[in-house]
Amino acid sequence: MDLNLVRTFMAVYQCQSYTKASELLALTQPAVSAAIKRLESEIGKQLFIKKGRGIEATSKAHALATKFQFALDTINDAVNDKNTVSVYCAEIILHSLVGLDQINFAESPRSQSMLFEHLREQKVDLVLDVATIKDSAFVIEEVYVEPAVVVCSKFHPRIQGRLTKEMYYRESHILYSGRWQGLNGFEQMAEEPIEERKISLTASSIASVALFASHTKGLGLISYSFAKRWEKQLDLAIYPCPIKLSHVKYKMIYHKRYINDPQHRKVRQQIIDKLSKKKPLMEWMGL
Repeated sequence: MDLNLVRTFMAVYQCQSYTKASELLALTQPAVSAAIKRLESEIGKQLFIKKGRGIEATSKAHALATKFQFALDTINDAVNDKNTVSVYCAEIILHSLVGLDQINFAESPRSQSMLFEHLREQKVDLVLDVATIKDSAFVIEEVYVEPAVVVCSKFHPRIQGRLTKEMYYRESHILYSGRWQGLNGFEQMAEEPIEERKISLTASSIASVALFASHTKGLGLISYSFAKRWEKQLDLAIYPCPIKLSHVKYKMIYHKRYINDPQHRKVRQQIIDKLSKKKPLMEWMGL
C-alpha cells in the first residue's frame, strides 16, 4: 500500500476535516479527497461520511486508524533508530551507564573473541569492557579505573570491621566463572604471589557473586562501584582487598571506521562525561 495514502488518511482522521488535513499536509483539498477515495477503493469500504458541514469517521475508519498508527509508529522508530549506537558493556560498569540517550546497551558476551568479532562485523558499534587486544583496526582508550574490593555479608560471623590477609585465606570464596586468556579476574589482577583459595561456589555473573556473598559466609571480589551500588540493598560489608591487586581498568573499544563519525563521537563523550561523575572514593581505599 502507498504509505502516502496512510499518512493522508491519518491526517483526515485526526483533523476530521479535508480542509484542515490539506493544510496540515500542504496539499490541495481535491488531492486529499482523491487519496481517500483511492484508499476506500482499495479496502472496499467507506471511511468518512458527511455530517453537517463536516465529516465523521466510520467504524472501518476507527479500526484502520488504530492499526495504521501502530504501523506508522513502528516505521518512525525504525527510521529514528539509525541515530542509536549499539554498545556492549561489561556487567560491572553497566549499572553506571543505563539511561543514556541514543544508546542501546547490552551486556558484553562472555567470549572475548566473540566481542571483537562482533565489532569487526559491525554487529555492535562500541564496547566498554576490561577486555583488550593488540589489533591496529581498533581504537582502545582507557576511560575509567577503580579498585576491586572484597564483599561479604555485614552479618558475617568472623569478619567484622577489618579483613587481614590471614583472615581472607581462611574463609571460603565465591568465584566468578569468567576467564580471560585462561585466568580468572583475581589471578589476572594479583600483583603478588597468591595462595590457593577454598572455593565454595562458582557464579556466572558479578551480580550473583554479590548476591551469594550477602546470603552466605563466602567472600566475593567485585568492583568498588558495583559493591557500593548494592551495599544497602544486599546488606553487604565492603573491605579493601588484603592482597595487592591492580585496579579494574575499563576501556572504550571501537573500530577505526568510527573515529570521526559525529554520532559515535557524541556517544563516546556522553559515556566519558557520565563516568567522570562516578569516580570511586579512592581516599576511602587509602589510595
